[in-house]
Amino acid sequence: MPSLISSFYKFTISSALIVLLTMLGTAAVNASNQPVETSTAAGYSALKLLLEDEQYLTAIRRTKMVLTFSDINDASSKLIDSIANSSEQALEDMENFKQSHPQITYVAFPDDSISKATFDSLRITEGKEFLFESDDFEKNLLISQLKILRVISHLALQLEEKETNLKRKKWLIQLANNYENYYQKVNARVTIHLKKKS
Repeated sequence: MPSLISSFYKFTISSALIVLLTMLGTAAVNASNQPVETSTAAGYSALKLLLEDEQYLTAIRRTKMVLTFSDINDASSKLIDSIANSSEQALEDMENFKQSHPQITYVAFPDDSISKATFDSLRITEGKEFLFESDDFEKNLLISQLKILRVISHLALQLEEKETNLKRKKWLIQLANNYENYYQKVNARVTIHLKKKS
């Protein structure tokens, strides 16, 4: 299993955890004012950040292709591009639902916080390693998605439990199902890829 833990895999998991812990930490600080609203705001903020990273998967794939003059398997490419497109659409949906009652509010990373500095530094460093030093880009890209897709799916389910807006509740359930479905497809692609390599 250690051989499967790529730098980008660790990067995406660490990023997800830092985002969630930072947002929830921010919520805890403000809990005395608006505990439920702040908790929901922290969850939506974390979801937004994760989706923002996911929407660039196609750009990452294409950048790597330009750098190495090679592309990943066609089926994997289509799956990665589909995740990127779905993430972009989900961000548009969030923006459209934002003003519905009760409004979605986001918790911002303070610019001078250690958490934000750590998150930004990790993104840059590990992202460079992934693009320039990765031996098996396709495997690493697919494996990086396994935990991130699950984080998005479970985060959407947790938000759905607290959400009072019926349209957003329905959307969150669909989002959770979509990303769980992507998880299953990525898992199948990883298995196929590893069998071909062995």
